[in-house]
Amino acid sequence: CYEDLRTKQQLGYIVSSGIRGVGKTRYIGFIVQSSVATNEKLTHEIIKFLDKARDNILEKIKKGDFAVYVKSLVDSKTEPDKQLATEVTRNWGEIGSGRFQFDRNLREAAAALDLTKEDLLEYWDKLYVKDGRRILVTEVVPRVGVASTAAPATSMGYKTAPRTPGSGPV
Repeated sequence: CYEDLRTKQQLGYIVSSGIRGVGKTRYIGFIVQSSVATNEKLTHEIIKFLDKARDNILEKIKKGDFAVYVKSLVDSKTEPDKQLATEVTRNWGEIGSGRFQFDRNLREAAAALDLTKEDLLEYWDKLYVKDGRRILVTEVVPRVGVASTAAPATSMGYKTAPRTPGSGPV
């Protein structure tokens, strides 16, 4: 993502991606901050990158490289926390989510040891191709400058019932 969107296309100075999670749902998140490209262009290029990811990236991973990636993941998951704040944040995340899997990193590291490139391709196909991708796009658009666009409508056209004083929160 970084190499394509930032280095090759020079779409933004800040470009990052990664797996994130909310509750039991995992998703691929992208952040691209640009002063030279509109939100439409950024969204289009991210989707184009994802559409080509299997052919251009995943299928080209060699078996030896895949093993190195797995080892790197296992190493990062099993590395002891360097600061108490890191451990506390991770554990409070488990408490806040209600999962209480305080050994999640060790479980994920153990599971990673069994992964194959075929598993990765199968997962990608299920996640992005076969099961029908679901995309949520959130954009913050500047009001001025090269990357700005016309102001969005202040209403989506929905009409709400008139409120009666004292009828409670909206």
